[in-house]
Amino acid sequence: MESQTIDQQWNHNLKPQPRLGIFGILRESFKTIKRNGKLLLPILVLVFLLFTHLEFAQTYLLAPVAKDLSSKLAANPNMFQDFGNKMHQANYTGVIKDIREVILVKLFMWIILSMITLFFLVATISSSYEAYTAKVIDFKEMIMKIKKSWKKPIVTSIYMTLISMGLFFVLSISFGMLSIFARNSLEYISQGVFIFAILVLGIYICALWMMSLVVSVIENVGGLKAIGRARELMKGKKLQASLILVLFSITYGVAVSFMAAVLSSCNLQNWSLLAISIPFSNGLLCALKLLAYVVFTIFYHERKESFDEKETKGQYVPIVTDEVV
Repeated sequence: MESQTIDQQWNHNLKPQPRLGIFGILRESFKTIKRNGKLLLPILVLVFLLFTHLEFAQTYLLAPVAKDLSSKLAANPNMFQDFGNKMHQANYTGVIKDIREVILVKLFMWIILSMITLFFLVATISSSYEAYTAKVIDFKEMIMKIKKSWKKPIVTSIYMTLISMGLFFVLSISFGMLSIFARNSLEYISQGVFIFAILVLGIYICALWMMSLVVSVIENVGGLKAIGRARELMKGKKLQASLILVLFSITYGVAVSFMAAVLSSCNLQNWSLLAISIPFSNGLLCALKLLAYVVFTIFYHERKESFDEKETKGQYVPIVTDEVV
């Protein structure tokens, strides 16, 4: 009788808990953001201000260079053809200087934005995981977590970039071969199916990338180990993770398109348009990024719990009782 009671308790403990769907994860994400708002709100405002100021600075620095370059291109329509034939390159030293300046400014801005994004990523994921599972950490504890795990997401991103470039190269060759060998109506059907498959694969790669970054921060592993762990946790839920990204992309695209339509109907000057559109697009992007980081953190927690349940299911845990002598 006693063993039967123990078996019933053990089976009850092993009973799978109901898992959250997409909207359940979104609901828990908003709750987590609210619970962790004292830490996340200042981070969001700081990142928004940095992104906006950097974009304004980039626009201000590159505006005269872009104007000078466009005027030179209009005056010399055969410029790039001359470059290809290595002709009259001495006459285009000003153009080369402008192009070099644009590249250097873009590269410098990209490095700074990458550093800000890394801070935003690690701070949001680490604090949100703690807030969802255990406690709300303070600013000092968050800085300690950033110092501990900031290198792993960089390594993971490098590997994911190489994987994405390799897949793009293979798919480009496959698409070229398909265009050569396919004929007539079959060519258009095959290309349509191929493009759709590339789109689906691209969405999955982005979801895997995001999940790998979450794993890199929380489990403090990087590179192929983080990617493999993320792929393992996403088994059976690839569609859910991909749909979450699609939902965020559609929200951003619709909001930006709506704002662009409203601004175009106002007949504003160029700088007035920039003064409105840049803060709006950056504010929306930062808010959606923060929400996406929290959503994938909770998605990671759900998948980890499910994975741990499958590992422990069927294992016998001995119960030690004190015997009365």
